[in-house]
Amino acid sequence: MKQQPGSGATGVNTFSALGLRIAVDTGGTFTDIAVSQPDGSVFVWKVSSSPSSPDAAVVDGVVEALAELSESPERVERFVHGTTVATNTLITRTGSRVGLVTTAGFRDLLAIGYQSRPHLYEATSRRPAPLAAPELTWEVTERVAADGSELRAIDDAEVRALVAEIAAASVDVVVVSLLNAYASSTHERRVADLLRAAGVAPSVIAATDVSAEMREFERTSTAVLNGYVQPKVGSYLERLEKRLTDLGVPARLWVMQSNGGLISARTAREQSVRTLLSGLAGGVIGAARWAGLLGLDKVVSFDIGGTSTDIALIRAGQPDEMTSGEIEGYPLRMPAVDVHTIGAGGGSVAWRDSGGGLRVGPQSAGATPGPICYGRGGEEITVTDAHLLLGRLGDSLLGGRLMLDRTAAEARMQDFAGELGLDVDKAAEGVLRVITATMARGVRKVSVERGVDLRECTLMAFGGAGPLHASDLVRELGLRSAVIPPHPGIASAMGMLDAPVRSDFVAAVPTNDATASAEIESVLDDLAGRAERFLAEETGGNSTGSTLDRLVDLRYLGQSYELTVPWAPSPQLLRQAFDRTHRERYGFDDPDAQLEIVAARCTATIPVPASTEAAGDRPPKIPAPLAKRAVRFEGAWHDTPVYLRSELPAGIPITGPLIAEQLDSTVVIAPGQVCRVDEHGFLHLTAEDNS
Repeated sequence: MKQQPGSGATGVNTFSALGLRIAVDTGGTFTDIAVSQPDGSVFVWKVSSSPSSPDAAVVDGVVEALAELSESPERVERFVHGTTVATNTLITRTGSRVGLVTTAGFRDLLAIGYQSRPHLYEATSRRPAPLAAPELTWEVTERVAADGSELRAIDDAEVRALVAEIAAASVDVVVVSLLNAYASSTHERRVADLLRAAGVAPSVIAATDVSAEMREFERTSTAVLNGYVQPKVGSYLERLEKRLTDLGVPARLWVMQSNGGLISARTAREQSVRTLLSGLAGGVIGAARWAGLLGLDKVVSFDIGGTSTDIALIRAGQPDEMTSGEIEGYPLRMPAVDVHTIGAGGGSVAWRDSGGGLRVGPQSAGATPGPICYGRGGEEITVTDAHLLLGRLGDSLLGGRLMLDRTAAEARMQDFAGELGLDVDKAAEGVLRVITATMARGVRKVSVERGVDLRECTLMAFGGAGPLHASDLVRELGLRSAVIPPHPGIASAMGMLDAPVRSDFVAAVPTNDATASAEIESVLDDLAGRAERFLAEETGGNSTGSTLDRLVDLRYLGQSYELTVPWAPSPQLLRQAFDRTHRERYGFDDPDAQLEIVAARCTATIPVPASTEAAGDRPPKIPAPLAKRAVRFEGAWHDTPVYLRSELPAGIPITGPLIAEQLDSTVVIAPGQVCRVDEHGFLHLTAEDNS
């Protein structure tokens, strides 16, 4: 592969003065491409996603974007990708055939789980079936105590006796997860080595290589998830790397992971579970950076795509993070941006429930066939169709590349409205009101339910449909304002442009005494050494400018769950930090309770120079509108001016109603609202009496 100075192939935090940075985010409907150029400008491009072969849309989009810029692939010095392959593999249950080897007596660990129903009052509620089936689960006689000491040694002969049985099962991946391996992984690694040497499966994974934390159910579930998605993610990234090489792109392929940082394609193939929240993390990281740029203290990141809405809380420029969560009903134990996802997007389908009431989502028309107005064979009314019929969308999207079929959407809406006993206008308004209520509940989930006053929050609205709904959400929730970034439709790709390389390391500590500073420091030093070695390997030896954050998981003695806070050698300072964090999260603290340490963490990052886009020249006054069209707001039609967003002046308030169009999205400003473009190109939306 050809290399050039400053390229991703030779480093991660050094860049030439002439190179291009590219970020590609694959969504359910569109694949978004952002190209950062040396002069500070950012070029954006969108192509339709190709779910059956996502890499085809990635390469096609890059080729088209470079052609539009008259640029050569050889000038790409950084290439970042957010992928939905892992997520879609899990959602569609099309992953690998996974086998599990565990400690004798614990073969039903994944089936038993928490012994609780997902929904307490829903008698028929069921947890998803384990991804490692009972008939593909084997036991070995061994035992490690919770403190890491050996209670019963491994019998190598017993493990070898399992080889033929496991090999005959024809599994794609074998996960080895032994009891208390987080405290001592010697047994687990020995079994994995024996099975790997015997060639029982193409891949053998030791669970502690994926998650080295206590809680056997979550740790095993995370490792099995990794095994389930690994073959598909691995083969996808191999294909993509080859196609980019054939195209002549010299840059190394970096992959967005769930924690908001980047890992190499090599690491992503091994630790594929880290990409389960890949795409949505980019948008949150971008929103956090923009919040810092604009000096916004509390921001709700609001990313609406074709199938879902991803919502996150950002405080003082930092997104909330979590160390454990759940995806599709399966526990996931690893650091990730704390995002609440709901089934509400531009492709969400409107339907009638058994009582005749109007419902919208969570099912979606997706990329294929998509909304009726896309003309791809869609037959069900979607949120996008409602926007079109209410005048919020014009005759086309993507700068005229996607023509919208209003006639087909209106014909189907007439039938649907008749079923509801409404006229077309009221039915379309009803679709938007229902989806607004759904989205509002999602916003409250990450704000009000965490003790945050929504009246102090700014909505950062992006995604292809975010700017269409920002106006409704500001009014529905009483938010201070909404901010729409310069390129909302490709915000996730924009966020990835400046994402740092990052990896997280965690280990159990040999004590539960949070005041045992020397013992805790020793574990943190070991983690820091591992982190530095990882960064050096990940970047080919160029980890200049890396930072290491030392963190610990603490809880009051007797609590079941912990909070992560920065490490402080002083027990008094550590206690103050934990009490303050506990008070912020739960509304109280307990200064008299004994403090217990659960785990030590080290986060290693390599930041990159920010690719802040040049604002460019703006007209000195409000231009004449491109056109006017009838748009329906609150039950009445308004003759509404339509502008190109790029032609709106900076610093001059404009009163709604108005529509601002751009390649990647459409901004709606309702009557009684005011918008203003700032010096960075961000559009601020407020109520007229608050402007």
